[in-house]
Amino acid sequence: MDNLYSKFKERRLALGFSVETVVEKTKLHPSVIHDIEAGRINKINPIYIKGFIKIYASFLGINVNDLLAHISAEQASPSQKKIKKEKKPAIKPKKQSKIKLTPEQIRLIISIAVGIVVIFLFVSAAKFIVTKIKNKKAPSVPASVSEPDKLPEKKQPAPVKPRAESVPVIQNTASQKKELTASLTADRDCFLRVKVDSKVLFEGVLRKGAVETWTGNEMIEFKISDGSAVQIEVNGEAIRPLTNMRKPIKNVKITPSGITVDK
Repeated sequence: MDNLYSKFKERRLALGFSVETVVEKTKLHPSVIHDIEAGRINKINPIYIKGFIKIYASFLGINVNDLLAHISAEQASPSQKKIKKEKKPAIKPKKQSKIKLTPEQIRLIISIAVGIVVIFLFVSAAKFIVTKIKNKKAPSVPASVSEPDKLPEKKQPAPVKPRAESVPVIQNTASQKKELTASLTADRDCFLRVKVDSKVLFEGVLRKGAVETWTGNEMIEFKISDGSAVQIEVNGEAIRPLTNMRKPIKNVKITPSGITVDK
């Protein structure tokens, strides 16, 4: 029987296979291969011995019918039953190889990351510069300017009827006047666009504390970035605050018939 087991090693060497190659192709544990070639089958779990021999023999192209018959006879004998069961040799799973990056690949990844950061910073800087330029744009000359210390004493705001969003609010104080006068006081910096009789007279940032007055015949319109940052007087009477929250006002339209606020 030793000759039958030795055929495994002779055949393997004749084919030029190393034990590592056999392990890779058959998935058998190296200790199992060495035990089969040395005939130490008593070290292999009897439940798996015939299966291991078949796998190894099939890989090498060896006929092992006689060997398997002999093993079956030994397993059936009483003496074989007394052999202590040994644990099945654990087949160690192959460790997954870690991905290794070459120095060139690492440098490429770093270059791409740096490029992305540079582009992001450039775009952010460009947006910041454009915003600064817009904010520093000189406002056009208003129709008339009232000095803060010459402002007339403010009167109580005229009552405004409850209204829904974008619903006209009629001010009776301006309904009988032919000429319209609107004064605007800035409590905070805000963007303002003013149209008087369909002509844009002002478009820019109105600074905190500034007071502007416009006079028209048919219509005065305001577009304000922050409705809570301004106070408006129409024909010498203060109107109700546009909003208590910091939010834009799309349009304040002042006509001889009244005031319309579109939020």
